[in-house]
Amino acid sequence: MKNLILVTGSEGLVGSRFVEISQRKNFLHLPKEVELDITDKSEIKAVIESYNFSAVVNFAAFTNVGKAEEEKDDKEGDCWQVNVEGVRNFTEAIKPHKERIHFIQISTDMVFPGSLEDPGAYEETHPPESDSSKLNWYGFTKSEAERVVGDVLGNSGTILRIIYPVRARFEAKLDYLRKFLKLYDAGKLYPVFSDQQISITYIDEACHAIDKIIIEGHKGIFHASSSDITTPYELVTYLLDKTRGVKDAPKAISLEEHLTKTGSSLYRYPKFGGLKVDITEAKLGIKFSTWKEIVDKLISQGIGK
Repeated sequence: MKNLILVTGSEGLVGSRFVEISQRKNFLHLPKEVELDITDKSEIKAVIESYNFSAVVNFAAFTNVGKAEEEKDDKEGDCWQVNVEGVRNFTEAIKPHKERIHFIQISTDMVFPGSLEDPGAYEETHPPESDSSKLNWYGFTKSEAERVVGDVLGNSGTILRIIYPVRARFEAKLDYLRKFLKLYDAGKLYPVFSDQQISITYIDEACHAIDKIIIEGHKGIFHASSSDITTPYELVTYLLDKTRGVKDAPKAISLEEHLTKTGSSLYRYPKFGGLKVDITEAKLGIKFSTWKEIVDKLISQGIGK
């Protein structure tokens, strides 16, 4: 089939939504995780050579940030093998066909430190951090994956960064917003950071951006995020007000206070984060919603019901 698109990670939080709503959904090749091991170089080469793909969208990733920290500096660990070597396997298999096959790597805001020395919100052109001591291990593996895409495919590849991706429903996994709704409903809502700067990705809008990238052949680095930034405290307060009718439900806590109490790494939660989308909006001709508009749209889709 002409225009066939290979989608990895199609059973995950973001990839599964792309499968549901993509304009190209009739052209998607969707191997299950058990059917395609992206860490197996020969397997990836074989699948790329066996089909006439026009694009590969790589949603597959090791995304458990806490578990990734347990593997820090271990290049034999699952996080490095999936996030870096898996991407290397794809890019090297695609390289001889890079004029025909458009490789799209789904990346993350965590390639940036969110530190006082190098604060966000970050533009698409901002260089990802290359010092592993300034990122959590998950973020560093995704940063390395971006470098692999650039080194192997040059200007032929595409990177789309997302941040705290959210959707109205997905039984297999909670996301940033639905996690807080579940905690509130169970009477287990813990204090929320009032001084961390974030933005969020409405997964439906990220999928629309991917469609535009594929259909119109856009190359380069793009962001899919709310067009503005917020704090977790402000976000969760608004969410619970709108969905549960409770005012000022969460208690506030500072990031420093939490890190002191738990002994967590300073880089576990980037403090000055967020992604800017101006360049992406201009190149793709789309407009991203504000974080409040995203919450309102998710409510209209039935989040928390």
